[in-house]
Parts: sequence; C-alpha cells; structure tokens
Amino acid sequence: MASGSLAVARVCPRASLPLTVAVAAALAAGVALAVGFIAVTGRLVGTVPAAVRDGFDSEAGRRLIGYLAAAAIIFVVQEVLGPIRDFLAESLGRRVDAHLRGRVMTAALAPVGIAHLEDPDLLDKVSMAQHVGIANVTPGDGVIGVAGNAATRLQVLGAGALVATFHPLLAIAIVAGGLIARTRLMRESARWVAFIAGRTQSLRRANYFRDLALTPAAAKETRVFGLADWVRDRYTAQWLEVMTGLWRERRHGLGRTVVWFLPVAAASLGTLLLAGRTALAGNMTLTDLAIVSQAAVAAAAVYLTDNDLIVEYGAAGLPGVTALEAAVADPRLALTGSRPATGLPAREVRLEGVSFRYAGRDDDVYAGLDLTIPVGRSLAVVGPNGAGKTTLVKLLARLYDPTAGHITVDGVDLRELEPESWRRQLAVIFQDFVRYELPAIDNVALASLASVPATEGAPAEAQRAAERAGAAEILAGLPSGWATVLSREYEGGADLSGGQWQRVALARALHAVEYGARVLVLDEPTASLDVRAEAELFDRFLELTAGLTTILISHRFSSVRHADRIAVLEHGHIIEQGSHDELIAADGRYAGMFRLQASRFTDDGGPEENDGSGPVDA
Repeated sequence: MASGSLAVARVCPRASLPLTVAVAAALAAGVALAVGFIAVTGRLVGTVPAAVRDGFDSEAGRRLIGYLAAAAIIFVVQEVLGPIRDFLAESLGRRVDAHLRGRVMTAALAPVGIAHLEDPDLLDKVSMAQHVGIANVTPGDGVIGVAGNAATRLQVLGAGALVATFHPLLAIAIVAGGLIARTRLMRESARWVAFIAGRTQSLRRANYFRDLALTPAAAKETRVFGLADWVRDRYTAQWLEVMTGLWRERRHGLGRTVVWFLPVAAASLGTLLLAGRTALAGNMTLTDLAIVSQAAVAAAAVYLTDNDLIVEYGAAGLPGVTALEAAVADPRLALTGSRPATGLPAREVRLEGVSFRYAGRDDDVYAGLDLTIPVGRSLAVVGPNGAGKTTLVKLLARLYDPTAGHITVDGVDLRELEPESWRRQLAVIFQDFVRYELPAIDNVALASLASVPATEGAPAEAQRAAERAGAAEILAGLPSGWATVLSREYEGGADLSGGQWQRVALARALHAVEYGARVLVLDEPTASLDVRAEAELFDRFLELTAGLTTILISHRFSSVRHADRIAVLEHGHIIEQGSHDELIAADGRYAGMFRLQASRFTDDGGPEENDGSGPVDA
C-alpha cells in the first residue's frame, strides 16, 4: 500500500474499531471468494470434455453440475458482499471525517486566545485542516478508496499464490514486479498531491474568488459594480496558476513510470504462453490451464486506478490536522493563569508600558501604552483608523497577551487570572460582531452560560436586555417571535437590517451584564444606526450603563461626548485624555477631530447643533 493508504488506514480504528474490523472481515471474505471462484471455474472448465463425452448422468456430468452450482453460489455471494463492503467502508469513511473534523474543532478551540487564527504562518495549516483533504476529497472518501484498493491488492496476492503452484518464479515476477511498478507510480501521484498541498495560499485565494461568485453576501456588489467577469477571471487565474504546474508534473511523471509496467506485462504473457505450451505437451490438465490463465491475468491487476488518486487526495489533509494540533500545542500560544476573577475589577484596570505586535508584522501596534480605567465610570477611546482601538479590546478580553508591559486588574497581573473566568466579567461587542443564523433568543442569550429554550417568548433577563437596547419590539414582531431564525436561508426565518442587528448585538452584551459581567466593552456600538436612533440610544446611555465600567470605542463624537473620560489613541500612545469639555477647551487633537466631523455633518445639511454626529472618518 502507498503511504496515503497507510495514513488513512491508521485513522480508521480511532474513528470506529468495530467498523474497521467489519471492513477488514469483508475484505478477507472477498479475497477468499475471488480465489475460490478462480479455482472452481478452472475445475468447471476441466470437467467439460468428460461431461460432454459421458453425458450429464455420468460422474463427470454430476461434477460439472456441482462445479457450476458452486460457481453460481460464489458469484451471487460476491455480488451481495460487494455492496455490503462498500456500505461498511462508506459508513467508516463518514466516521473518519467526523472524527477528524472533531479533532480540527478541538484544536482550533483549544487555545483560549486567537493568535493561531490570525497568524499568517498558521492560516495555511488551518485552511488545510479545515477542509481535511484537497480537491473536495476527504479522508472519508479515501477510506472507500483504501477498501477498494485493498480488495484488488489482496486478490492479486491470492491469484499470485495460484500462479505459484504452476511456476513460482513467474508468480514472483508478476506480483513483485507489479507492486514495484505501482509503487513508482504512486510516488509520482504523491508528488502531484504534494505539489497541490504546497500551494495552499493560491488555492485559498482561488476559493475566495469562488465564494465571491457563489455567496449571497457578495452578490449585490459583484453585480452592481459589474465585477462578474473580474471575479471569474481572478478565480481562473489563481486556479490555473496551480493546475498548470500540476499538469506539467503529471506529463513528466507518467512518461517515467509507464515503462515499469512493461516487465509485468511480459511476465503475464510469458505465463500464459508457457502454460499453453505445457498443456499442448500433455503435461498440464485443462483444469490447471484454466486456473493458471485466470490467475495470471488477475495477478497483473496492479495498475493505477481512480481509487489511488482519491486515497492520496484524501490523505493530503491528514498532515494539516496533525500540524494544526502541533501548532496549537505551542507553549507560546498558551494563555496561563489560574486565579479566579470573580468580583473583579473592584477598583481599576490599568495598562502599564504595554507593547504589542501581531505575528508576521514588523511594526508595533503599541509601544509603551499607559492607560487607567476606573471602575464604575465610562471611558471612550477615539483615534484615527489603524490606531489600535480594536486591538485594545482584544488585549482587555485577553485574546492576546501583551508582548511587553502589564495589564493589571486591581493590581493583579491579568496573566495570573484564569482567562475564561476573567471573560465572564466582560460583556464585549466587537465592531464585526457575529450575526448568528440561530433563533433570536439565542442571538441575545448566547453571551450567557444559561441554556435558554427557543420559544416565542423570552426569559425576563433577555427581555430586559432587548428593551434596554431598543430591540424588544423588533424581535417580538418577527414571524415566530423570539423563536425566529435570523436568516432567510432557513424556512420561516427572517433577516434584519444593519441597524436592527446592531441593537440585537447590544442586547447580547447587556444580557451578559444581567448574568454578572462587570465591564461593558462596546466597539462601534452605533455604527449601523442612523443619527436619530443613535441619539435616542445615547440619551439613555448613562442610564443603561449606570454602575458599570464601560469602555466605548467609536468614531462618532456624538457618542463619545457622553463618556466620563475620553482618551485619544494615536501612534501607539494615549496623547490626550479628559472629559469632552476639557478636551474641547484644550484645543488639541480631539477638539480638531470633533470640529472637523461636526462641520462636515452640518455642511451636509444636518442638524444645526455641532454635536459631532457626522460621518465616521475622522
């Protein structure tokens, strides 16, 4: 067997030992039946002359009928056993795929941080492991190929054993020569697979352009901007970049390996000629001639089949799984800490000399950042695009640890706190929050650890959170109320507008507060709301967040002006901080951004009051 077959076979017992044993038993039975069929039909052929001469009532005639019946029975059993073997192999293949996908999910979810999902060096491994195979072929498909190949190869050995009863050297030449030739060809096949696996980035890029053409999310822009031909051309170019090289590899490889099959063909032909000559000389019975002739043809069946390529393509994903598992076990990804965070923070969260750099980057996002976040107060963080505002949220949520410096909670280094315990003290809504294709109740209550049934109504905590976020009427008006799946891709489902989704996301965070979160972090919480809706929300902002430690990140200055303190983040440092009135009076960077945004809005015909609620590009 080729290395791909062995790799797939090794996974099978871990996925399902009973099914693995059942498939092996079916293969063994198939080999016995195949060899038995050759032997019985050989004897059947050898009995024909005597039966014809003496009649069917003779001893020879009765033997002929017996052999004929035995051959028919074996044939029927083979026909029945084949689908059973295929069914068992397919069932085992599904178990293997489920087993590997479970390993991939376990590996991807194992680190409590997200560095492994944003590190360019790991993304190829994640991509390969995610698909668990290449060319849309999974290891489960490979199991079916392994079973088919094993049946053929074992039958080759059985047929070779029959040839050996006539001429051992010829049997060795046929079987050994064929296996050597096939090994050479499989090496070429493995090279083809390795060629594709080594170009995962190009394939990921091609898949990206394919998804632009096929997924609803991009459908509007690809049509409005006339991008259909552009997307198709980019996909084709990326795909051909890989396939052209593969076709070249195949052309060169096939020419080198086909010649290895010529000795096998010569040995098989020699066996047939020698057997015929021996029979003509009277030194071999017709029975033996029929058996050896069938066996010689069967023993030469070691050519490359579609199953071989399926096995190699399916096995190509296995290194991705093990590589991902090894990568996430890297101690550098571990976020340690065992102290419970219950009741924290009670005084403050402090960033002291914090520096941070993403993997694969040459520049620091922060270089010596200092910031104090008092408990029970609201802090707004503003700054130009790319200043690192969202990165601040990731560090506070301990999705990453700083590369230098410390984040402390009431004087305790955040690295000492158990990450999941600390996160239960946080309610975070990111700018790119997830729109779960789940019932509305799950979209709101998902942030808590409670198990909430999907009903048309909602538990009191979820109802209060939705009311505070202005989402209660929206969700109550859905076709099935809170049980409605928030996606039109499901029967009875419904979609929401951007602003409605933002209210649901805010309700999700407030629901986490209902379950004990002490720090509320909102990253662009009103980016999809219109000015009036934003004003209504933030008129009640202090009421919504009373007693909470609130961190607000926003480009809209009408939002941040409500905060107790505003910090301006730029070039990895806090360059200004104070209340809205203090910063306006200081006439620094904040005041300039505020005036710029407010003037743009009023120039566009908005409200006369310079409330800073204009376009979000300051």
